[in-house]
Amino acid sequence: MCASVALPAMADDACKLRSGERIVPLVELYTSEGCSSCPPADRWLSAQLADTPLNWLAFHVDYWDYIGWADRFADPHYSERQRQRVNATGASTVYTPQVMVGANVRVAWQSASAFDHAVEAGGGIAPVDLELSLDGGPEGIEVRLAALDKRATGARAEVWLARYVDDQQSRVRAGENSGATLHHDRVVTRVWGPWQLDDSRLERSLHIARDPADWGLVAFAQDATGRTLQSLGLSWKACASGSGKAAHPTANLP
Repeated sequence: MCASVALPAMADDACKLRSGERIVPLVELYTSEGCSSCPPADRWLSAQLADTPLNWLAFHVDYWDYIGWADRFADPHYSERQRQRVNATGASTVYTPQVMVGANVRVAWQSASAFDHAVEAGGGIAPVDLELSLDGGPEGIEVRLAALDKRATGARAEVWLARYVDDQQSRVRAGENSGATLHHDRVVTRVWGPWQLDDSRLERSLHIARDPADWGLVAFAQDATGRTLQSLGLSWKACASGSGKAAHPTANLP
């Protein structure tokens, strides 16, 4: 697997972004509107977004729906992903809110020092390059994803693509958070993959409908342990404002 092999070229008029030399850690929050312990974690995530080089995704799980409030963002696939991520470490207990950074599936997000340590441990030189391209047209948006595995070994890696929305509000009328108005950011609304990065390179194209919401995409590659090999985020707002062609920020990356 040759590190000098280039990613495929993408259209010059597309809004595109390519990953840098260092890993951008992916922070995964598993949460639920039916969980009384989750709103503080949701607020914590939102507060981090103003100035961060990290990528963030909030996966809403469905296993608390039975206690009185069905989370409109919940998906059983996200609950299964949470279980699979935990099982990959040899553990079996899932809970909410649960924060994961790479192979660390029990990040103490309430402690700034513990969180910073988890992020630092998940950093380093990136063994995988990613590139995302968004090209808007009258009938929707064309998305193109490319990945290149620079490792010399044949270790398994999977590539995922997640769509998220920001600035969501829910008025909860039942369950543990009854009467509360909850605010959410980086809410995962769809996931594509996993795609096996078997032969060192991967290309995928897909079409998504236009959406007036504040949304974006996060592509990420992970190994069998859940370690993030690289992640790359691109928001439609950045594309629409003309700032989507800039390189991914690398300052303050571990």
